[in-house]
Parts: sequence; structure tokens; C-alpha cells
Amino acid sequence: MNEETVAKVLKIVVSNLKNKKITWRLGGSANLLVQRLELPVRDVDISTDDKGLEEFRYALKKYVIKDFYSEKIKGLSLICNINNYEVEINSYEDKDKNYFDKIKLISWHSINLPIIPLQYAKEFYKKIGREEKVKLIEDYLTNQQK
Repeated sequence: MNEETVAKVLKIVVSNLKNKKITWRLGGSANLLVQRLELPVRDVDISTDDKGLEEFRYALKKYVIKDFYSEKIKGLSLICNINNYEVEINSYEDKDKNYFDKIKLISWHSINLPIIPLQYAKEFYKKIGREEKVKLIEDYLTNQQK
């Protein structure tokens, strides 16, 4: 997915939420992309709590293709197909992976998005064993300081 495609998909997600008060944040490569890291984005990852997952389930019902408990993440998961792109919405049982207290709201492509800042995204990736993403963020942050 390129930046324009990610923006189109996120606009659909946000517009379907209709300003509901849901605790959620953008995650994964899309979160890094909106913070100016250049990398391929395979899907859009969103983290929420169980109440938020219920709201997403209802708001995006016409897009949901899979609704299940994921052993991989140890939590509830929705897989949506939006314009032939995958959106994965997760509610982790391990609340240490949420980082909801670290959310920062930004405007990107005229969309208000709750993101997880890079220093916390790096911590998250360490927790889930994604060392290549940890290194990518570290390299980006080091280059920004130069």
C-alpha cells in the first residue's frame, strides 16, 4: 500500500466511526508511515480495547471478513477488507501492549488519527520480538538528530 492508499483506507475507517468515543490507536507499518518513515505497508493495524472492538465490529460490519480470537496476539481480532486492502483490528489481553496512555493525536491527509509516537512504537516492537522494526525506528530517530 502506498501513502495515498493508506490515507483512503483510513478515511473510510474514521468516517464509519462517526466520531464515536472509542479508545484506539494506529499501529504497525501504517503508524510508522504517517510519522514519515518510508517503508512498505502491507495492511493497516489498529489496536483497541474490548469495548472498542465491539464498536469497530458494528461500524465496519460490511467490511469484516473474519472475527476471531487470535492465539498469535492472545486477544480478539477483526480482519476487514476495505477496497481490497486488509485492516486488522486487535484487542490485546496483555494490556502492556496497548500504550493507550501514550496516544498522540495528529492530523495526516486531513484525517485526525490517534498514533503511538515512535519511541513507544519501538518499545512495542521490542515486546513482540520485531527487531527489524526496532532497528528501523532507531536508525530513523538517529538520522533525525543529525
